[in-house]
Amino acid sequence: MLGLSNAATPFGLKAMEELQKINPKKDTASDYMVTFLIINSASLQIIPTTLISLRASLGSNNPTSIITPIILTSLISLIIALILDRFFRRIFK
Repeated sequence: MLGLSNAATPFGLKAMEELQKINPKKDTASDYMVTFLIINSASLQIIPTTLISLRASLGSNNPTSIITPIILTSLISLIIALILDRFFRRIFK
């Protein structure tokens, strides 16, 4: 959420290792692992610093004008992905 990009990868791997410890089926991803992966993949960011800096370096008049659309689209994709996760979880169990 803080736009850490690759710096967040070790924390995500550590979280998956901890979730694997409580997973009863070691050869299959648990529901918690799938949900974590969905949240991580949605990449909801409070401030998209990389895009703002790219826009500023390329001479944009207002490089921060993308903050609201990015937050909204990221939030919508996260909500849809979580709804589909619950939906498919009920169908296939």
